[in-house]
Amino acid sequence: MQNATQTQVNKIVAKYLTQQDDLLIAMHALGLDTPELQRPYVIVAVCEALAEGKGYNRSKDGKPMLDSKHAQYEFLKTRVRDTMNALKGETRSSGKSSGKTDPVDALLKAYEKLDAKQKRAFLKAVA
Repeated sequence: MQNATQTQVNKIVAKYLTQQDDLLIAMHALGLDTPELQRPYVIVAVCEALAEGKGYNRSKDGKPMLDSKHAQYEFLKTRVRDTMNALKGETRSSGKSSGKTDPVDALLKAYEKLDAKQKRAFLKAVA
């Protein structure tokens, strides 16, 4: 049984995931298909949104880069990293360095072990 808080959290998470997908689709529609192409635009966009257009400067070749001397440098760096990870479908903790099993991989492996009836029941339960 779900309480009202869980229902609200479900809606928030679903909205976040949809927006994450929308972000990826929109970037690809602009021809920004790789992290290398996306990152300079993400740096500028994050700084525009969170630091009033400050927090980055340009290298000699004109490429945007975060300003390590800016007061919000660590915050902006984290937000750029989080956005880039979202574009790759990853999270901050999805790296393999922790030595932990990725929970999504574990769930997918468990799902693959289910028979057809169990898979249908599972899909019905999560719909």
